[in-house]
Amino acid sequence: MILHILWFAIAIVVLNKSADWFARSAAMAAELTGMPRLWMGAVLGGFVSAIPEKLFSCFGSAFGHSQLAVGNSIGSVTFNCVLLGICLLQARGPIEARWFRDHGIPMLVSLLILFAFGMRSSIGWPVGLLFVLLCAFYVVWSIIAAERQPELARQAEEVAAEAMGGGTVKHRWSVTSFLLAVSIPVLLLSSYAVYRLSLVLAQDLGLGEAVVALTLVAVGTSLPELAASLAATRRGHVDTSIGLIFGESVFVGMGATGLSALFGPLTLTPANRLLDLPVMLLLRGLPFLPLLFGRAPGKVMGVLMLAGYAIYLYCIFTIYGIFQP
Repeated sequence: MILHILWFAIAIVVLNKSADWFARSAAMAAELTGMPRLWMGAVLGGFVSAIPEKLFSCFGSAFGHSQLAVGNSIGSVTFNCVLLGICLLQARGPIEARWFRDHGIPMLVSLLILFAFGMRSSIGWPVGLLFVLLCAFYVVWSIIAAERQPELARQAEEVAAEAMGGGTVKHRWSVTSFLLAVSIPVLLLSSYAVYRLSLVLAQDLGLGEAVVALTLVAVGTSLPELAASLAATRRGHVDTSIGLIFGESVFVGMGATGLSALFGPLTLTPANRLLDLPVMLLLRGLPFLPLLFGRAPGKVMGVLMLAGYAIYLYCIFTIYGIFQP
């Protein structure tokens, strides 16, 4: 079992690293072909960074393990509350309420849609296609909103700039081609390895597939977003961190779920409907409560979000079985 855990950790690291290589190569290719950094940042900010979750969920759905796909999507969105909680605790200055309004409303709408369809017993390809189209609409909306708001444009351009490389045009084309040629097969192989090892760990640990996906896989595939958010927060760009976290939630919740539903129907268990989805919506909506009273969330809210996630983990590893049919 220890060997399987080690291989799982290695596969997670390789998956996240290859996703970073792909994001960098995509950014460099977009820059070299003349794509505006504003557009590039809108895509890289969520769609590309959520590739590990998307690939894992697609493998789970395609090979008949929809609980892995569903658990990874819901678990990753829920774990993003930890990212936001840590950013609130690490923020050096006051949090502005408009940062949550600018980025948070589309996220809440997308999660409400996910919650509504998740109350059904299954999600088929028509709903999956709808989710993918909504993600595409969100990209377009992000670009339009950023063009009208200089602050959002700066954030999107920062995301794009961080993924860029230096050097001459010829050198950058060479690096881009190499990274694309290497990252794509490594992405596919490592995501498949994480999928297979998740099944093995579920058997070794005596846990359900959903539990492994909701915890180990969801946390493992979200580590790059945690690092990026903390780095932006330490530089004083809390607004960028909030934008990244909310955008990631849209692309994982709608994108990963939608794409995986195109590969096969996703089965929603009573545990998903009675615990996972309600907790996801509660924890992601919690930091918006102070806005109703004209205040912005602060460190206290950060502590509450971390405590809420800890309680959720406790429920998963103790009473999760009572929600199963």
